[in-house]
Amino acid sequence: NPDTGMMAILQLLQGFRKVSLLANELGEAGLTDQDVAASARLSAMMEILDQVHDRGEKALVFVEFLAVQDALIPYLQKRYQLASPPLRISGSVAGHTRKAHVDKFQQGPAGQFDVMLLSPKAGGVGLTLTAANNVIHLSRWWNPAVEDQCTDRVYRIGQEKDVKVYYPLAVHPRYREASFDMNLHALMERKRALSRELLTQGI
Repeated sequence: NPDTGMMAILQLLQGFRKVSLLANELGEAGLTDQDVAASARLSAMMEILDQVHDRGEKALVFVEFLAVQDALIPYLQKRYQLASPPLRISGSVAGHTRKAHVDKFQQGPAGQFDVMLLSPKAGGVGLTLTAANNVIHLSRWWNPAVEDQCTDRVYRIGQEKDVKVYYPLAVHPRYREASFDMNLHALMERKRALSRELLTQGI
């Protein structure tokens, strides 16, 4: 059955995406510094967030895996000594709660670090989060249009700061450009370039 074969391939690719982000099974202590050090992408993200923290800016982190969101919330709160857990917007967060989260994030003190976790599909449309000017795509979505919609949450009327967008990648020291993350990034950029070309031709 071709459909069954395609589903198996997609599940395998999904597994690669998860492993390239967090290969270790988490223990009772949850996400630890050791787990972060063992993940190239998590390590890169923490370096970025450390810089965002030092600048007193705010960041959005897009990651689709709910288990990773669950693990990151207490870890980030402890690492950055946040008064309350980082806010999250995912498919399980009701509309009125999303609005409350957005309002709280937007009204956070200027010059004070904060970070929000979002699922790409749930947080990619209809939200204005201009309090943040840093966007981290921790896990990549297959459709670059969805990814661009996520980034657009900070490119709204009222954004007064320069926006920085980050794509942490896990690059194998032996395979380099043939690493899974590098191949996925190249695919996304080709699809993004093709979409822009078609849009330009249609004008």
